Amino acid sequence: MKILPSDGSYKTFCDLITAYRLAETVKQAVRLGIIETVGDQGCAGAEIIAAAGMREPEGERFLALLLNVGILEKYADNYCLSLFSRRYLLCSSESGQLHVLEFEPLLIDKWSTLDAILLQGQGSSVPDDQPQAAYRQRLGLFQKAMHEAAVIRAKELWDALPAMPETGVIIDIGAGDGTYLREFTGRYPRWQAVACDLEDVLAEVAEPGITTHACNLLDQAELDRLTAIYADSASIVLMSNLLHCYSPVENEMLLGKVAGILRQDGLLIVHDFFRDGNAFGAIYDAHMMLNTYNGRAYSFVEAIRMLNVAGLPHTGVIELQSYSHAILAEKQPSKTVATDPLFTLRQKALSLGFFQAVAVVPQEISIEAWVDAKCRYGCMFYNRKWSCPPHSMGADGFRELLRCYSKAMIVAGQPPLRQFQHSLLELEKHTFLQGFKKALVFTGGPCSWCENCADERCSFPEKRRPSLESCGCDVFALAQACGIPLKPIENSDDFVQYIGLLLVD
Repeated sequence: MKILPSDGSYKTFCDLITAYRLAETVKQAVRLGIIETVGDQGCAGAEIIAAAGMREPEGERFLALLLNVGILEKYADNYCLSLFSRRYLLCSSESGQLHVLEFEPLLIDKWSTLDAILLQGQGSSVPDDQPQAAYRQRLGLFQKAMHEAAVIRAKELWDALPAMPETGVIIDIGAGDGTYLREFTGRYPRWQAVACDLEDVLAEVAEPGITTHACNLLDQAELDRLTAIYADSASIVLMSNLLHCYSPVENEMLLGKVAGILRQDGLLIVHDFFRDGNAFGAIYDAHMMLNTYNGRAYSFVEAIRMLNVAGLPHTGVIELQSYSHAILAEKQPSKTVATDPLFTLRQKALSLGFFQAVAVVPQEISIEAWVDAKCRYGCMFYNRKWSCPPHSMGADGFRELLRCYSKAMIVAGQPPLRQFQHSLLELEKHTFLQGFKKALVFTGGPCSWCENCADERCSFPEKRRPSLESCGCDVFALAQACGIPLKPIENSDDFVQYIGLLLVD
């Protein structure tokens, strides 16, 4: 969740402050056995209440709550599980996240010590010693939770990558229980797979087709043995959720060794959370600050710099569905490493000061006749600006133009308007120089380059860009579809924002 600069709603405040209530509701539905009682077949409310041991009045109210938040659904007199609950909360589901639910509460208390960490430094509240039994129990639960999350993320990762050759060698550094390798070899059974991790962790890898290699990744001698055995042999090296565990110095050492394992045409996949990738990544960075001595969620720039130092200068980035990203790195350029252009352009847009940048399908942009009417009747700039109607291309021309594009991005910014429009032009120029010859931006609001337009012709035709409104675009609908809150200005202290459009190719 990210609170946008334009979002001053009390609803957002309530959603944020009370989010723990919904999380606790889900946990209690699982703990009371409600999810399993309802199961795949569904059942009556009285049966659920009796099985959970709830009092009838309170039980009925709790079932009403579960209906309201979407954990349960109701058809006639029977309660059924929602798609969400069947997928993530049911024991028999391949995507079940029950151990994640059980493990997460162990982390909550740590967040109350954030102020101490900020004042005293990272690692100041990490306990030095834990009873062995408690450590083993916590480690076991952690591994089960990580396995459940990895089942989801492994599918996302391998789905996002291009098809691989029929044979090759893949080495997973920090493999855990081998979930990522298991998903990979299920797709490419003729590949040789090697799982590398601590010996007690590898005990969970129970897969005949996966070779295990026990190694302490911070032990120089053990790493040297690993690289000696597998020197220049790996077609793919995977490092998933590993970079964030170590300091920059440790990662540079580790990546340098990994580079020695890769073939000249090999591919390194660094799969992780990055603090500038999204709000989840930034929060994960704080999570690492609270729970580790020196772990962190790195920025893309930091990660790519470490890869360059390791001799892997050719990189691309893939954004995955559930907040993580994969950085692909190679020793020499190939067609495998190709960053989604909209991802790169989004990063550029954010660096230019736009607070939101969202991909949009051009053909889905709403164009309405009433927008032109609002320009004609009620706007003081109608027929006074060379970028406004009747001088702009209008709805028909805009609709025809959108058919020429398959990729586009919406950006949101704030006053001053001239700076917003200048940044749009910078984004258009950058996009054009990246090889997108059709790059073109549309602005929000009237043209700001002149206070009053010249009578005969535009004084700055190279800077003039039409506003979205002048082309019949329903900007409110467009912003809403992209998750950007936008509403009319009612009060003098309301947040003002502008919406722009970048057409890419």
